[in-house]
Amino acid sequence: MLAELTLDLETLVNAVKAAAAVGLLGAAAFFSYRHFAPRRKVNANAFREEYKRKDSGRSSDAPPPVGFAEHLQIIENTAPNAGPEVWWSYAKGELTEAEVAIAEAKLATHNKQ
Repeated sequence: MLAELTLDLETLVNAVKAAAAVGLLGAAAFFSYRHFAPRRKVNANAFREEYKRKDSGRSSDAPPPVGFAEHLQIIENTAPNAGPEVWWSYAKGELTEAEVAIAEAKLATHNKQ
């Protein structure tokens, strides 16, 4: 009985060795392909044009609108128990301070029920 168990363990170890060898060869082939694959050259001007805002003539390096940070601070102060996800939705909705307070009151009432 012990001889059968040794044979089974030997077979299992050989199978693990073979699987490890195949895995290592596959990983080596993948990484060597990535290393030696031809790289695409990027034209700097085309890159800038691709990431330029489509809806306006300004670039992504332009400063935010005047009062933007103040608006975000108002939202954060008005809804201190909300998280960044909720603050972001309020900011994207361009809610005023009063609208944020009303939305927070509605959420508080809804959560109590």
